[in-house]
Amino acid sequence: MRFLFINGPNVNITRFTEPGVEGEVDYNGLLDYLDVCCQQMGIEPDFFQSNHEGDIIDEIQSAAGRADGIILNPGGYAYYSVAILDALQLCGVPAVEVLMSEPSGREPFRNTDVVSFGCQGRFAGEGIGGYLHACSYLVQLLRLDGGAQSHMVQ
Repeated sequence: MRFLFINGPNVNITRFTEPGVEGEVDYNGLLDYLDVCCQQMGIEPDFFQSNHEGDIIDEIQSAAGRADGIILNPGGYAYYSVAILDALQLCGVPAVEVLMSEPSGREPFRNTDVVSFGCQGRFAGEGIGGYLHACSYLVQLLRLDGGAQSHMVQ
């Protein structure tokens, strides 16, 4: 299986901490970790990151035929990008959203996650582990029904 990992604005400069792991992990460390985990799960990962909404949309649109699924961390675009939502709904490739932190405890405008309406699942507030849960979920989804039917996980 081939998964396209799309990370949005500011993910590239974020430093991550994980329970049981000493110190911080930078973006390249995150990609290395995900690469190893994906290989163990039989997933061929392709990583993309951009701070630009149009680039993210272009990447989603190009996913058909080259990826079986999309793991998307839209960053701040989650709360207003109808254009990313439209791209997800039109691309024909099932997607699962990952948000590293739980948005409900933050500013009120983060209460509506627009992008999630174009995804078959959503994992929020799990840090790096959210990516792994998204991978496992998407593998299971593809094996069960092979399609992009809606299977929202809250």
